[in-house]
Amino acid sequence: MNFWTTSRTIKVALAGFAVYFAVAAYLKYSYVPPLPPKFARSSGYSFIAREFGLDGIADSPENPTRSPVIVLEDGKPLGPPHSVHADISYIGHGRFSHWRSIGIIFSTSDNSNPNVNGRQYDIIRPPSQ
Repeated sequence: MNFWTTSRTIKVALAGFAVYFAVAAYLKYSYVPPLPPKFARSSGYSFIAREFGLDGIADSPENPTRSPVIVLEDGKPLGPPHSVHADISYIGHGRFSHWRSIGIIFSTSDNSNPNVNGRQYDIIRPPSQ
C-alpha cells in the first residue's frame, strides 16, 4: 500500500466515524421513550384508571351504587356502571365500577386494550340534580 491509498482509507474511516457520531448524537436527543401505559391491566378484560381525586364519591362496601361518574369511550358512555368486578373481568363490554381506594375498574366496549386501541377515554361527573 502506498501513502495515498493509506491516507484515503484513513479519511474514509474518519468520515464514517464523523457520520456515525453525528447520527448517534441526533438520536440521543431526538429519541422519545415510549410512555408507560395509562391504564393498568387488572385481570381478564379489566383495566384500572387511578382516580383518587374522586374517592369521596366512589362506591364502597357500605354504598356500592354511590358513584355518579360516567366513563366515556370516544364520547360515548360505557356501562353498565357499578358492575361486579368479576363481570368486568370476564364479560367486559364496557362494564365499569368506581371504587374507593382503587379507582375506576373498566373494560372497553370491544374488550380491547385501552392503552393501544387508539380511543379516547374520559371520566365525567354529571352535575348534581
